[in-house]
Amino acid sequence: MSLADYYMNLPYDLSGSMAKNRFRNEILWGLKKMLELYRENVEFTVVFDYSCDIEVHKENCFEFYQVKTQNNNGTYTVEKLTKKNKSGDSILGKLYRLKYNQMGEECDETVISLVSNAPLNDGKKIHNNIEKVELKDIENRAILLIKKSIKEELKLEQGITLENSNFIKTGIDLIDPEKTLIGETALFFEEKFNCEPKKINSLYRILSSEIFNKASFELQLTSYEELLKKKGIDNSFLDSVLNNYLENTDNIIDTVKEFINEEYKSDFRTRVKLNKALSQVLRSLHSSKHLQYIENEIIQYIKRNINFIPGSDLEIIEVISEKMNRKKTIEISEEEIKVLVLLVLKRFVEGIYEL
Repeated sequence: MSLADYYMNLPYDLSGSMAKNRFRNEILWGLKKMLELYRENVEFTVVFDYSCDIEVHKENCFEFYQVKTQNNNGTYTVEKLTKKNKSGDSILGKLYRLKYNQMGEECDETVISLVSNAPLNDGKKIHNNIEKVELKDIENRAILLIKKSIKEELKLEQGITLENSNFIKTGIDLIDPEKTLIGETALFFEEKFNCEPKKINSLYRILSSEIFNKASFELQLTSYEELLKKKGIDNSFLDSVLNNYLENTDNIIDTVKEFINEEYKSDFRTRVKLNKALSQVLRSLHSSKHLQYIENEIIQYIKRNINFIPGSDLEIIEVISEKMNRKKTIEISEEEIKVLVLLVLKRFVEGIYEL
């Protein structure tokens, strides 16, 4: 049984999209999740407002996140998690239902999490200083209550495992998330690209607008592939947005382009190859661990040999590139090594890297 078949047989709920057709602030928590996944260099698609508020679709598993805001300063009790509404559904029950495939089998590898700005209160302890609480590890009486309630609600013959079932307390202001998410986006960009982001509000608007469009899509979907396309955002979309943003806002990249076009103005072939290599390095640097390794080797080499390296940029590029070519894989071209050396040199000049 494929994951796609399992997923397409899960219950889904588009009522929020159809009734409101507008973006809910809670969905923006998905942007934070996307940035976390992107840092991990894993293949993913984040689906918005289909079976759950935020879903992470990976090659070998699903993750479901239900976001619940609480406007007061109280806690989120186990009783509140398991309390049934007029339709006979509880918050945790609706979420836990997503762990079952079409054969009625509980899938332990499927992750479910309730996300809230309030801490979990299991009756014995308020989990105020931890981001993620595994429900199988909370107070024993609370575990028994959850298992009993879910078993009755889902009309299960056997009990539940609570494997990969979590409560997440988020530091994001879920009432007005822009306040913290713009900052999160700025920190993410600086960490990933080693430069301060410019026009960060513009980048945030691009990402949040795409999330809005995906969450608001309300037409019927007939295949798993169509669902991922219409309701999801994957890491290739983030690659494209971040690379375009980087090229249009990083002054050092402009400096590198100017250097290439000036120093090689009489050598058309080399100029074209280096500019093409620059674009490739910008696309790959934040995801390729080997390219990151070579970048760090260049940085360390310059620091160790600052008193011995040649005087001109062209000479430095040739000397360091020759040494780094021994460390590259066949997928990385010699031109890419040269522009990577050039990028590092210009960042030293701008004070981004310190000697």
